[in-house]
Amino acid sequence: MLSAIEKRELQESIKKKFISIFKGPSFKSQLGLVVKPDQSPVTEIDLFISEEIKKKLKAHSEYRSFHFYSEEDQESFAFPCAVLDPIDGTRELVRGYPETAVSLALMNNASGGWAWIYNPFTGFSLSSDDLFCPAPQSADDIKTGLTSRSEWEKGLYPQTHKGKVHVLPRGSIAFKLGLLAAGSCDFVVTKRGKNIWDIAAGTLLCAQRGIFLYQGKERITELKEKRLDGPLYWCKPEDQELVLDFLS
Repeated sequence: MLSAIEKRELQESIKKKFISIFKGPSFKSQLGLVVKPDQSPVTEIDLFISEEIKKKLKAHSEYRSFHFYSEEDQESFAFPCAVLDPIDGTRELVRGYPETAVSLALMNNASGGWAWIYNPFTGFSLSSDDLFCPAPQSADDIKTGLTSRSEWEKGLYPQTHKGKVHVLPRGSIAFKLGLLAAGSCDFVVTKRGKNIWDIAAGTLLCAQRGIFLYQGKERITELKEKRLDGPLYWCKPEDQELVLDFLS
């Protein structure tokens, strides 16, 4: 596998690219924004990250055999596979909102692998290499959840407390899952389906910390589909009934 040094070099090259673009006052003009046929935005930095990571992996003896599946380069989806969203939250990126993330999962199979999530605006970075110690206990007060900013703006969730649950809007599902894995909230919910590149890295990071993906009452243990239908939610097993009640 990529050594710790090689992983760090890859991560730092991506970070430096972001910094070179965003440190100037006219970053929007440097993004090279275009609109894809499906009306979603894509920037030059999306393409750069996708190409940079693919090039690095294909040059490595162990990863040459990996399939590569990126939002901007849907070469093939089969295992082992590198699953990438070079920028999750491109709309937020273009607006300059601090709610966007690089999401990379190097999956040996449908249920495991190495993952990295990075937010260029905040410097938030979390990978499978980061050491952590599980908390011996969780708080019993109000549980905080995060959901899609667009879903929130469409009024799909109550904007007041319901029982012991409080939900807040944040852009980028990958960033939200990174925050969940890092302990900054208690669950993440979405009522819409998600592509595998949106959620692969975050789901792996969460699972490594005892937080799991659910679809209805079923726990999803394998990420073997290109897209999962919503509603979807990520939480610890002991919070599942609470989140289900909130979604009902």
